[in-house]
Amino acid sequence: MVRAAGAESHYEVLGVARRATAEQIEKAYQFMREMYEDVALATYTLLDPEEMRTARARVNQAFEVLGDPHRRKEYDDTLDAPARERAVLPFAPAPVAAGGIHVADVALPEPVNGAALRAVRLGRGVTLTDISATSKVGVRFLDYIESDRHELLPARVYLRSFLIEYAKALGLEPARTADAYLAHVTKGEK
Repeated sequence: MVRAAGAESHYEVLGVARRATAEQIEKAYQFMREMYEDVALATYTLLDPEEMRTARARVNQAFEVLGDPHRRKEYDDTLDAPARERAVLPFAPAPVAAGGIHVADVALPEPVNGAALRAVRLGRGVTLTDISATSKVGVRFLDYIESDRHELLPARVYLRSFLIEYAKALGLEPARTADAYLAHVTKGEK
């Protein structure tokens, strides 16, 4: 079994370490299964029905493999390295411009708004679909962020998480990028 570059491992899907016990895998599976139920409060407004089905299928597939000791050993043998951080999208480093907020190897122009984030993304040749595949944040929410459609964005706590995942996918400093965007959103609400 070979997994696609950038694809999450079964361990990452369930949110467990490679050294997790069978009991930990079972608990993680139960938690993830509940999180992706059609009536789950945590996700029903964040994911469309197709995204929910896809997430449930990935969780079930991960548990089918990791829940069976023989299949788990075979799967582990296919991994070429111990559990690692989720891969970020490959891209060439963008030049650092003067001014703005310096994050990782990119200077975001101020204010950090959707247009600034879109400019960085386009400069790196990354699509919203690429970011969605890496971050598991729906494309529509990424589009709302870049379009500054604040009225359609989820609650602040979810939005911050989405921004952090967006920033990670582009190699930006996650917390500073999220905080700067949220400051922009707050100014617009006054």
